[in-house]
Amino acid sequence: MPATATQKAAADDDDGERPGAEAWSKAMRDLPDLPYKVETNARGQLILSPPKPEHGFSQSRTSRRIFEALGEVVGVEFSVYTSGGVKIPDVIWMSEERRAQISEDAEASPVMPELCVEIMPDSNTEAEMADKRRLYFDGGAEEVWIVDQGGGVRFFDTDGPIEQSTLAPDFARKI
Repeated sequence: MPATATQKAAADDDDGERPGAEAWSKAMRDLPDLPYKVETNARGQLILSPPKPEHGFSQSRTSRRIFEALGEVVGVEFSVYTSGGVKIPDVIWMSEERRAQISEDAEASPVMPELCVEIMPDSNTEAEMADKRRLYFDGGAEEVWIVDQGGGVRFFDTDGPIEQSTLAPDFARKI
């Protein structure tokens, strides 16, 4: 069976520190108008996530609430290098100190935000969310929040589920 373009890009990806980085960069250059969130896995394969309108509304509500609780720097659809490829948390918060480490021309951040939030669509499984949490924590995140379709928020730190966020102790469990 012939290799796909994605498999060829993955094979050419010689950046062992950043799996999938070359395939992701190539996709960003070649497909700039792609209407999907594009991530990669550790093998450099592209993962496309078509957004639904409610997902965007949830991102907006979540980012606004995080901004109210923590202030700048809040971002959405933030591309970050992980040991498992380029991932794109739906919402992030990072300190000015971490933000200052990212060059303006970076295609994806080499610096993990302190907080990564995933808005969990129906198409993702708990196992997939657990894998993303592990990648974010391995990269240096302090907390990961999962927002379900009903607006419920689950907080995690490196040890697992926590009752309340340490970064934003007054943040409600429902958005």
